[in-house]
Amino acid sequence: MSDSSSENLILVSREPDGIATVTINRPASLNSLSQLMITDLARAFKDLGRNGSVRVIILSGSGRAFCSGLDLTAAEQVFKGGMKDKEYDPVFQMEQCPKPIIGAINGVAVTAGFEIALACDILVAAKGTKFMDTHTRFSIFN
Repeated sequence: MSDSSSENLILVSREPDGIATVTINRPASLNSLSQLMITDLARAFKDLGRNGSVRVIILSGSGRAFCSGLDLTAAEQVFKGGMKDKEYDPVFQMEQCPKPIIGAINGVAVTAGFEIALACDILVAAKGTKFMDTHTRFSIFN
């Protein structure tokens, strides 16, 4: 069974054996996140956490990167939007999720992508994967 939103930018699939997969699907921009994608990612973890048939969640990025962080062309919208609301915060929803989340990390996990990777219960990183936190480069402090 597959569900998608944000024009298929966050893909969710569920297998009959209890494995759910969430894929960040914007490979042309190294899976950078828009506000809508962030909201959809949070919703996916909340919904999967409540689904009794899901036993484990695998999170990955399509293409050659896991997630390059926020889409900087839309960053202002993200920062002034409702991202302080835990309902729309994927990291908070991942931390609250009662199902184990396995991060299948490839390419780069940068800033918000790094935070999302760290919220996983288990990380499996491909050879050559790079984790980077660039908050200070952009004067972003939480």
